[in-house]
Amino acid sequence: MRVVLINPPTSFEQIYGDWDLSALDTYTPPLGILHLASYIRKYQHAVKVFDFQLPHQNIEDAIQQILSWQPDAIGLTAMTSNCLNASWIAREIKKNDPSLPVILGGSHISAIPFETMKRFEAVDYGVIGEGEVTFLELLGNISEQRPAAGVKGVIWRTDDGQVVMNDFRAPIENLDDLPFPAWDLLDRFPEGYPSSLLEAKRLPGTAIMTSRGCPFHCTFCDHRVFGSLVRHFSAEYTLNMMRHLKDKYGIRDLMIIDDNFLLDKNKLFEICNRMKTERMDFSWYCMGHERSMTDDKLAKIREAGCWFIEIGIESGNDGILKRIKKGTTKADVEGAVSRAKKAGLKVKGNFIFGFPGETPETLEETMKFALDLKIDFFQQNFLTVWPGCEISDEMSKSPQDAHQFGDDWDKLAHQRVTFVPAGMTKDQLINASKKAFRRFYLRPRIIMGLIPRLASWRGIRFGIISFRVFLSTIFRKSPS
Repeated sequence: MRVVLINPPTSFEQIYGDWDLSALDTYTPPLGILHLASYIRKYQHAVKVFDFQLPHQNIEDAIQQILSWQPDAIGLTAMTSNCLNASWIAREIKKNDPSLPVILGGSHISAIPFETMKRFEAVDYGVIGEGEVTFLELLGNISEQRPAAGVKGVIWRTDDGQVVMNDFRAPIENLDDLPFPAWDLLDRFPEGYPSSLLEAKRLPGTAIMTSRGCPFHCTFCDHRVFGSLVRHFSAEYTLNMMRHLKDKYGIRDLMIIDDNFLLDKNKLFEICNRMKTERMDFSWYCMGHERSMTDDKLAKIREAGCWFIEIGIESGNDGILKRIKKGTTKADVEGAVSRAKKAGLKVKGNFIFGFPGETPETLEETMKFALDLKIDFFQQNFLTVWPGCEISDEMSKSPQDAHQFGDDWDKLAHQRVTFVPAGMTKDQLINASKKAFRRFYLRPRIIMGLIPRLASWRGIRFGIISFRVFLSTIFRKSPS
């Protein structure tokens, strides 16, 4: 079959809400549909990929280009923030060819499948959870004009318009069965996917994922796609993927975007040792959970070229950390940051303002905690109650705990206040955010630490843009 896979656009307003951070953004290849593309291509399907996340594209022209290729099926992926754009593309395709099957996958429909199918009438099938095997089997049924009744992991419409949810599909046991992502199907990879100086020391760079699943149960996250069972690509698979990116595309910098890259010590040490002995010469960063950030692991990743680690700290109040089931305490965070700094790593701390139970006092405690930590970068978002997460269920049952609970899918954004905890106001949250950025970054230690990052033309440009964004952030007016 001829299959088109589409990554719908997401405007920077949809991503960042009330802030415009577009000038600092990193464009990450859509690894989910690239894995899907390579997998179905392995079984002789012809595939084209359209990534509308990239700027300056005429989507109407692209839709005509898609249709002129005469595909047999359309696949779209969508998060909540761009699911309405996916629905619009589906409708436009159906206007031109009502018989063309449209399949939607991704985190949004996996979280709330029935509501999504109800709203998005142009979508014929939804793929729930991990997509590769389900999508391949569904294509077989479509090709043979059979109903989707026997395909696990699918929600679909019957001939009389009823929406039916099939049994859930178990996760893929051996991820090494998947081919590498189909980077060759992207337009202008890697130069078309620039990385921010904050995340990549050198160019070209790109993101990779070496595992799926997360064993932690934070109430603000949803695990419907990859689940709570952590499955790893093997060390050899990961190393071969790194070699492929370096040899074919000249990649010099890696963003390892696993939630838990440090979790499997044996795999981690094998990768790092081989990177060092083979002199792969990557600079790279990763994310880590405080409980997995031990001295030996941090020292090992530093030896292998890692320079930067990102931590989800979330709050500086132990009561809130317990309520959101983060699995950490302030003491755990302090220890992890101290160990990372001892290993010679830069540290970015991510915080969220506006959890249920938040007060002006807990926000002040969080701000003071961020200032006392020896982190190098501070990032703060507002709580977004994503469909399917535990907090969403909690707020639906107890609406009195919130003054505002936004459920317009295209309005949900990390940098827009869509949820206000009881006892607080939207202005209080926004003013706390501006105060936190101002207090963190306008300190001599932080300013002096940033100066070496600016010692190049790329760094100077990044510095100017960052300063402009910073000023617009801390002086922006609170929207009504």
